[in-house]
Amino acid sequence: MDDKDSEFQFIKEKIKDKPINKRRVLEIGALIVLAAVVFGAISASVFSAMVRDSINTEQMREVSIAEEDEQPQEVTVSQNTLSETKESDESVSSAEAPQIINNITEKVSLTTEDYKDLYRSLSDAAEDAMRSMVTVTGVASDTDWFETTYEDTSSGAGIILANNGKELLIVASSDVTEDADKITLTFADGTTVEGKVKQVDQDTGIEIIAAPMESISSETLEAIKEAKLGSSRSSKLPGTPVMAVGRPLGSNGNVAYGLVTSNSRVMNMTDRNAHIISTDIYGSKEASGAIFNYEGQVLGIISRKTTPKDVENLISGYSISDMKDIIESLSNDKSTTCLGIKGTNVTDAAHEELGVPYGAYVTSVIMNSPAMSAGIQSGDVITKIGTKEISDFGDYTETIMSSQPGDDAVVTVRRYARGEYAEMSFDVTYTTLDKDLIE
Repeated sequence: MDDKDSEFQFIKEKIKDKPINKRRVLEIGALIVLAAVVFGAISASVFSAMVRDSINTEQMREVSIAEEDEQPQEVTVSQNTLSETKESDESVSSAEAPQIINNITEKVSLTTEDYKDLYRSLSDAAEDAMRSMVTVTGVASDTDWFETTYEDTSSGAGIILANNGKELLIVASSDVTEDADKITLTFADGTTVEGKVKQVDQDTGIEIIAAPMESISSETLEAIKEAKLGSSRSSKLPGTPVMAVGRPLGSNGNVAYGLVTSNSRVMNMTDRNAHIISTDIYGSKEASGAIFNYEGQVLGIISRKTTPKDVENLISGYSISDMKDIIESLSNDKSTTCLGIKGTNVTDAAHEELGVPYGAYVTSVIMNSPAMSAGIQSGDVITKIGTKEISDFGDYTETIMSSQPGDDAVVTVRRYARGEYAEMSFDVTYTTLDKDLIE
């Protein structure tokens, strides 16, 4: 070692690392974990609030029911197909003909298993239809003479119609919920939620009940489905196999099978007429629910109001084709508009033989209705409302349904006087259809 190095030897030292404080390290780690938990909780709360706000601000969709074709589609066969079929038939040899005849006339033997398979298929169709049904329960509270509070309940079957984005809409009969303080809806999977009446048509007794979507779980939405609305106008409908689903026998979850016997009977109501679907299904006088075909389509809405007095135990209901406009209007929270007449179509015979003009023939005028106040009388023929030409009672109903209570209109009629039909006009203001305007 030289002299220079030895001169500064006294200031050289070895620097050691500071000992690790394990307790301090654990404290810092715990603070980091706690901060992460707090940050995660705050993030989750913010995200949940954003999702909730987005759900609450979702725009309510208007319910729209597709219009039906006026005439059923006909099956057409081209000339080529006919000629090809003819040539094919001629090509069959005489030797093969006896075999074909034998195959046609051969008896079919069915076993008990075939019988069971048939009813399994019917059961499967009914089970699928049940997914569209809801048990509607109205609960009314009252007190007796001893000031004891008790609850009175009544139940009926409703039909899941649509989802407007915020609510699940159910078609039901208003007699179940008329005096109810609380309404509960029980779905096919057994879950129950509260509902609220959205709108009621006082004439038919049909109402729309709304259930908030936020109260229905995703599992329940998977278990249920919206009903398909069919067409009930065909003249070939009588004889069609159908099933009554809901409460045809007066209790929950019933199903009964039968045939359509008629769809021609008409119920005259205020400002509209409705055809009635009648069946040979024997059920309860308190029946409710829907009449389905085996394609899973609703053909009729079962109602106590549609049953004749002499066959009270046979299931019948409003023709779904005549109810679609009413259901759509009620689903979009529109009150039923009323002018206040009962009427029918002018037949070709009345037009040709008696000279009655085509239009909506007024058979009666409802007391205290806008029609009576304006001066419209029975025997008048409504030919125009505003600028809308009225050629039959269906045009009249459609025009009234597309209007709103409080709207003003000019009603043009043809009235018989001094041997001819003279034209007259009346200013009217529509009102809301209520119980006082129903006969």
